[in-house]
Amino acid sequence: MSDPEREPADPDDRRDPVPAPWFGDAYDVGGLGMGRLFAWGGLLLGVGALAIALFAPLAGQALRTVWIAGFGAAAMWVAWMAPPRYRRSGVRVSKAVPVAMGLGALAIIVAAYAFTVIFAASSGVELPAPGYWLAPAPSPSPGVPT
Repeated sequence: MSDPEREPADPDDRRDPVPAPWFGDAYDVGGLGMGRLFAWGGLLLGVGALAIALFAPLAGQALRTVWIAGFGAAAMWVAWMAPPRYRRSGVRVSKAVPVAMGLGALAIIVAAYAFTVIFAASSGVELPAPGYWLAPAPSPSPGVPT
């Protein structure tokens, strides 16, 4: 016979007598510490992705915008992993999460616009953009009048 006081009624209602480290909990999926790490890591990735999107010298190479959009998506993904850990701990979600999501989305939008600018410039249409996004003008060959 089993003792009803010793066994939990629900298998998900397990209690671990050993305290979990900051990066995990009794179920090894990460606790509040991992939630904070994801929130602030996503914010850092978002700031970096937006800075790269605005100031990277693309030099007319459209595939560089794919990397920028990827970093923006990574910022959003990392930040998106934080809210379940906050909620499970009973703590309000950090303000860093929506800010990181917004920065990541803004980096993706800027990268998409940069791709559009480079694509349009390849067919002769000039859209407003920083000069370092476009390919440098070819230098004239020496001795050839222009």
